[in-house]
Amino acid sequence: MMRRLFKRGRSPLKGTFPFKGERPLLMMAVAVLVAAPPAFACDPALEAIVSAKPDDTDSRDALARSCARDGEPQAALLQYDILLARDDNNVDWLLGKAQALIALQRPREALPLLERGREIAPAYEDVWRVNANALESLGQYAGADELLAKAALAFPQSTWPGERRESLAERRLLERGTRLSIDASYEDLSGGRPAWRGATVGIDRPLGTGQRLFAGLHLEERFNTRDEQVWLGFAGRMSQDWSYAVIGDVAADAEVLPEWSLAFETGRGLPGNRSMGFRARHASYLNANVDTLAGTIEQYADWFRVSYTLNVAKTSGIDDPSFAHLIRVAHDYGRDSYVGITLGFGEEAETVAPGVVQVTDTKVVSFNGVHWRSAAWGFSWEAGWYEQGDLYDRIRVRFGLEHRF
Repeated sequence: MMRRLFKRGRSPLKGTFPFKGERPLLMMAVAVLVAAPPAFACDPALEAIVSAKPDDTDSRDALARSCARDGEPQAALLQYDILLARDDNNVDWLLGKAQALIALQRPREALPLLERGREIAPAYEDVWRVNANALESLGQYAGADELLAKAALAFPQSTWPGERRESLAERRLLERGTRLSIDASYEDLSGGRPAWRGATVGIDRPLGTGQRLFAGLHLEERFNTRDEQVWLGFAGRMSQDWSYAVIGDVAADAEVLPEWSLAFETGRGLPGNRSMGFRARHASYLNANVDTLAGTIEQYADWFRVSYTLNVAKTSGIDDPSFAHLIRVAHDYGRDSYVGITLGFGEEAETVAPGVVQVTDTKVVSFNGVHWRSAAWGFSWEAGWYEQGDLYDRIRVRFGLEHRF
């Protein structure tokens, strides 16, 4: 149903599509930088000296450094390999090779070099810094935090270990924190009808490797009756391109919500800063069944995104399917924050009285947003107008709190 498509304000697949392509573009840029030969490979003068005097380690060391400065980590790595073959205890060369490996997106190979460097020269701060970088780039946050704690003790006069620990803690929270959402809604109906009220508690927990488990409880009060609904879902990746989610909910003895429903969603990123998604859902109400298919295409621009969703539903006992359309425009900012507007029109199957599901013409205008004030705390909101055919109009407001821990 149209309202349920954006009622909770956050798709289960949100964050699992490569929508904007920042990471692929970054990786492509790195690959081009590494693969494309520059006009001059490192410093030509130093190359000439090293060619004439291959045993001149000072000149070779300077050449390796010039290669690294000129964005040629592969050439720098070659020089550091030659140098370390002569003296594998030189900490500067161990550090230089580790930095070249990290620049080549091979931080795991750099770890043994950095650990050896710290053993040989425990007071060499740069080795500790690069070691922490390598661990963080590998997603080994616990190891990086432990190393930074040791660095704080080893270098009490330095502020960077503490600052890096704070930054790392925020990054861990953003990428791996469990998200708790609590919200309440109120809908004023025209014609003096009793108001609708709702409350939701949801939890979303990352499981690693792009997988998430989410669950929640929703209470809905309409027409002087109250339904209690529990939902559970799982989201993950089928491949590098495709993401999916499975969501089910149950509301025992429900009169306005489905007694149970099951939905499957899938989507992928597309070239040109686009994404597409599909959704299939079966909902079993007290006296009717509703089967829904939806398709969405989304386009990203510099400072906003716009999407269109076509929703096709078949309600039991009604011969013809119903069609509804949703257009969303949103401005994203910060990390996971946005403000947007949703416009909807078409036909929708909705519970218009306890146990009565009816297809009516609908119109929707809704403003909504999520605003994170820090990595741990944020809030969500919605304010909208809904027209349910000739039956009634609704003014809906919702406010919620978001917390990561």
